[in-house]
Amino acid sequence: MKEHIKTAVLILLVSTSLYFSYTLWTSFPQKSFFMTKSTPVSVDISDILRPSSIIVESSGTFMDVTSSNDINSVWMNTVKILKEIKNTTLLQLSKNDLNRKGDFVHIYFGKGITEDLFKNALKLNDSPILKIGQDTLIKEIIIKLGVKPQIIFTDYSSYYAIDLKNSSYFLSLISKQFQSSINYSITTAGDVYSENKFAVKSFPLKRYVSRGFENDTVYRTITKNVFVNISVVREIKENSGSYIYTDGVRGLRLYQNGLIEYFDTTTTSSKLTLGRVESLDKAVEFIKTLGIDEKNVYLTGVSGSGGDYSFAFNYDYDYPMYVLRNGDIKDPIYVFVSNGTIKSAIVNYMNIYYAGQYNGGFYDIGKLLKDHKIDDVQFVDMVYVFDGNELIPAWHVKTQANEYFFSALDGKIM
Repeated sequence: MKEHIKTAVLILLVSTSLYFSYTLWTSFPQKSFFMTKSTPVSVDISDILRPSSIIVESSGTFMDVTSSNDINSVWMNTVKILKEIKNTTLLQLSKNDLNRKGDFVHIYFGKGITEDLFKNALKLNDSPILKIGQDTLIKEIIIKLGVKPQIIFTDYSSYYAIDLKNSSYFLSLISKQFQSSINYSITTAGDVYSENKFAVKSFPLKRYVSRGFENDTVYRTITKNVFVNISVVREIKENSGSYIYTDGVRGLRLYQNGLIEYFDTTTTSSKLTLGRVESLDKAVEFIKTLGIDEKNVYLTGVSGSGGDYSFAFNYDYDYPMYVLRNGDIKDPIYVFVSNGTIKSAIVNYMNIYYAGQYNGGFYDIGKLLKDHKIDDVQFVDMVYVFDGNELIPAWHVKTQANEYFFSALDGKIM
């Protein structure tokens, strides 16, 4: 009799285990980015390579172009001009060779893009730009206008110049009326910027608020795309409302405000060393698995070598967007790739809505610079800083030695 009872209990336990395994398996379909064994779809880098900002300068007056359509138009025309440059010498300049007076178009690329990614995105096969060196970061392209127009590539320590034979397009930007721009002027007094020396034309400040993850369906959708075998994944709900998912080697934490943290502890093969372009493909494909359209982001930073690469991305909004993490200002998307494997990622999934305009306008930038005793200003632009709930308009101030972020609402440093 006891043997019959033991057998019945054992059958019941096995049946229950099979039932729960089946339920868990079918509730999370097995389609996954990491399980795909077919030939990977290569990302067109030109889709994610665009400037973080463009500033048109003319004798102390500046236009920070904030219209995405205008930024893309200027960039596409610049790309066309760069492709047409062939038989021209690449000159290396010193910082002292630069004349900062006159008319310029400044095209900024965040923390910098390497030459090999430029080559791939712009499809350059025979260009003097290729002589810069594939590991050199291009943080800014300066179009210097005037008697001897040049296109200058710089990481702010080295400067490479190409003579520009036809500067008519860039000259047209000096007087162009953009769809939207922040216009300001700077007058100097011994390189010290003081109150009433910095004038900005008034413009409205838009308010955007994040919805975060609105329901558990989003959690499940992201999780099923990330893990190979969802049947062994453990779900933990924290008191804060965030979820942790792990299969023992990979971990995924999803916060209610849209923050995503991912890590992979598996050992990568030292025999396979992917280059920067292939690693970028992997990073963008991973972003897509999180439900982010790659056409809504652009590359802002690259670092690493020998198969280990880190990539930073930003979102295509009115202004460049940053996030406040542990007291530091960061790009909203970071992905680390090691020999083709996504080892870690920190991603702010932005699900925002327009919540009207801020009342009272922006904090006077001239007063702000005087209050904080900031001089030797190179440029100022408007950005957003995400505080975990909404996008706060902020002044981004770059000097020769430092960069600062100040709230455009109250002038406090961020």
